[in-house]
Amino acid sequence: MIIEIGAVRVFDGCEDERFSTFVALPKGGRIGAGAFAVNHITSGMLEGAPSMNEALRAFSAFVGGLPLVGQNVIAFDNRFIDREAARMGLPSPTENGTFDTMVLYGELVGRPRSLAAICEHYGVENEEAHRAWSDARATSDCYLALVRDARSRPVAPALDIEGHELDGRLVCFSGNTRDFPRHACAAIAVRHGAILRERVTRRVSLVIDLSGRETGGLRMASRYEIEVVDGERFLAMVGLTTEDLRRPSITPRP
Repeated sequence: MIIEIGAVRVFDGCEDERFSTFVALPKGGRIGAGAFAVNHITSGMLEGAPSMNEALRAFSAFVGGLPLVGQNVIAFDNRFIDREAARMGLPSPTENGTFDTMVLYGELVGRPRSLAAICEHYGVENEEAHRAWSDARATSDCYLALVRDARSRPVAPALDIEGHELDGRLVCFSGNTRDFPRHACAAIAVRHGAILRERVTRRVSLVIDLSGRETGGLRMASRYEIEVVDGERFLAMVGLTTEDLRRPSITPRP
């Protein structure tokens, strides 16, 4: 259940505009004790707030055609947004693609990968942790710090990573196997400029088949005539091989 949405729009590293709203509880809904212990939001604070329909429409308008950046959004937040958008018959803002700071930080630095840990690592302040607006602003600062950090590091010569075929492409993965673990491949794709999508839509330009088994995503790719590559071809696109994938890390550590 979504009860608060917060975001910041950033252009060229500078904050352009903020978005923040509570979301009214659905009929019969209530805030659990566990949720209150984390975000300190009460039912009274949500009185008079926009409905989920109104809030999501406003958020989608704010996002426009820009990709989303968030902390753990691929596995968590995007699923809530996609579900509500589908329930209302609206396009989901996640269709623009997603950059996940948790995935990026895990690939570049390691663990722990919580927002608090990333903030501490890069010296980012988060005045009201676990509140949507404050977390959004902290995540934005962390993402910019990650970009600067990544650009400052030399690429490991042994990997010979030169290709940039994924830059700016909307990419969706299909399947998950021991030889091609989805989380590792997703981290590689993001590291090389891809914008990840959870579902195959007409806007996706590349589907990466990691299992070789027919899936709903592959059927949609065929329907929309989207390029499909297997795991080995995907790695070759960024100058890697399956042997590189078995290494403890494909990103040089400091």
